[in-house]
Amino acid sequence: MFTPEKMEQIYVLFSRRDVTAVADAVVGQGKLQIVDAAELEQWAGHLEKGTADETSRALQERQDQVLQLFRGLRIDEGLADVQPAEGGLPDLESRLQRIQSRLEHLLKEEDEAARELGEARELLARTGDLSGLDVTLAREGGYEYLAVETGRIAEENLEILRTRLQPFLHILAPLGTSGGQVTLMVIALKRDQGKLAKALRDSGFSRLDLGKAPAVLSPQWLDTLRKRETEARQKLDDLLETKKRLRADESQFLKSLLYRIRRDRMKSQILTYFRRTESTFLLSGWIPSRDKASFVTAVKRATKNRCIIEEHAADTLAAVRNGSVEVPVQMRNPLLLRPFELLTTAYGIPSYRTIDPTPVMAVSFLFMFGMMFGDAGHGLVLALAGLLLAGRRRAGQTMRQAGLLLLYAGLSSILFGLLFGSVFGVETWLRPLWVRPMDSITYLFRIVIYFGMGMIFLSIGINIINGIRTRDIAGCIFDKAGLLAGVLYWCGIVLVTRLLAGRAEAAGEVPALPVVLMIGSLVLLFLREPIMQLFKGKKELFPEGAASGIMGGLVELLEISLGFLSNTVSFIRVAAFGLAHAGLFMAIFALSDSAKTVAGGVASGVILIFGNILIILLEGLVVSIQAVRLEFYEFFSRFFSPGGSAYRPLNQELVSGPRH
Repeated sequence: MFTPEKMEQIYVLFSRRDVTAVADAVVGQGKLQIVDAAELEQWAGHLEKGTADETSRALQERQDQVLQLFRGLRIDEGLADVQPAEGGLPDLESRLQRIQSRLEHLLKEEDEAARELGEARELLARTGDLSGLDVTLAREGGYEYLAVETGRIAEENLEILRTRLQPFLHILAPLGTSGGQVTLMVIALKRDQGKLAKALRDSGFSRLDLGKAPAVLSPQWLDTLRKRETEARQKLDDLLETKKRLRADESQFLKSLLYRIRRDRMKSQILTYFRRTESTFLLSGWIPSRDKASFVTAVKRATKNRCIIEEHAADTLAAVRNGSVEVPVQMRNPLLLRPFELLTTAYGIPSYRTIDPTPVMAVSFLFMFGMMFGDAGHGLVLALAGLLLAGRRRAGQTMRQAGLLLLYAGLSSILFGLLFGSVFGVETWLRPLWVRPMDSITYLFRIVIYFGMGMIFLSIGINIINGIRTRDIAGCIFDKAGLLAGVLYWCGIVLVTRLLAGRAEAAGEVPALPVVLMIGSLVLLFLREPIMQLFKGKKELFPEGAASGIMGGLVELLEISLGFLSNTVSFIRVAAFGLAHAGLFMAIFALSDSAKTVAGGVASGVILIFGNILIILLEGLVVSIQAVRLEFYEFFSRFFSPGGSAYRPLNQELVSGPRH
């Protein structure tokens, strides 16, 4: 916790005849993140690279075939806790072909049923809901002396059409009504065809594309069409159930087969990361210190001790210390805190030699979320939603972690709801264990300001520790979140606090130590550039000129001072959103009471229910964003420099797919 797993850089030199055995051992052990040796040591770039064997392309084609079945059967590609398929390849191939043939047949039937259903629905939509006697439909160009049009029009436009048709001889025959649309036939003389077309256009008439409908449309034909629609829909439902049964029967086999294909393909692909001479191969990579012993044992067993293994702790490597080589990072947090890594990694991966802020962020995030969204009822809803999301069988690892994060946020809301005495906005059911927000506005503002100060001091402390770990001593002292900036912030807090408390009515009562320390830190921060130049042994104290250096120093002081002020004030939003949460309830209850007076208890209850749903969805999202924003911009930004890369061992690649 607070620091990533200790990593080891490892090199293995072995004989050409042991290549296959070493590849099997490395993939089977699964803990190594393979790296091309040329990325770690410049001399290795002069060695020839290894190549994948001939089976790699065939394995890729077989993997694509299996993944196509995954998509067709809607099987998730998560392969956690999956064992490779056992048995001979001919038997596995035969079963795979049977599954593929079965799925292709189902998909073909599904397409036919969908086409049948779509055609039936289209014809029904075109003809409308007709009833009564048989109707002879108009066919374009089918009459020598008559202009006949069949189509649909909105019910409210029917009178408009009647008015437009009055000036000339016509017959208007409504055939049926469906969904606010009237299906009708209009007959006029051929000589009035232009007038008819204009009248129809002005009234919003839509001509029917009769398609495959018969010339004489009868109720019996419509019944047959509806029967076709019902049968096609039922067939689609049956095919869906058949696909579900096929997925249930074969998903485990397909997953195990995909795992085996990926494993075999990985054995071939990792050869491209080896460097080789005429008779030897060189393997290199990163591995956690706790897994090093088992890896070394596996490789020695595979080569029958015909190998040379070098191990170097990452912290001892000069290339790591000077930043030319990047060490992969595996966070080391307890199981309880791992869901919060989603938030940390959303900002970036911390560098290997810096502090992992996840534990601090977990506590502060839950405090802020609970303070802003303190309601036991709403918290219970969030907790149940998170529990359901985390417990879904088909949920991936990221989705489960997000569900646990939602569960923790809900529990925090429940806790603060009990402290505030609020359950679904009702404050008369429970007695508050702490305060009621609307009755303690000033007190809550003071609490969150103190909390913000603590977060800023903590960020400065982490930044100083990071500077020590990375041997950036100058940064520890002169950084915007370094030692001098921390002293300046502390002195400012002491002086402002005493002034606000009324303890400094006379100048002589101002404490001397904070004033001296503040002046000293301001001077040193102002002279940062020339001091850094002296440390570097350079005679020119202001490389860009004295005037530019003085202006830069003043701007730097102003930026640091205003930054501390704005960062501290930003935490007021924690209390402000908590008060807004209570204020929204007051508005909803007032609206509910008004509705009860006007429309009765049912309307009042509906407003209460939908009001609570709106608060949970809308304000829950806003509060989450605000809490994350405060973490990222007011806390992380002072010490967190994203730049690390996540540790990605071979067993993780087996789950998500091998490298290309």
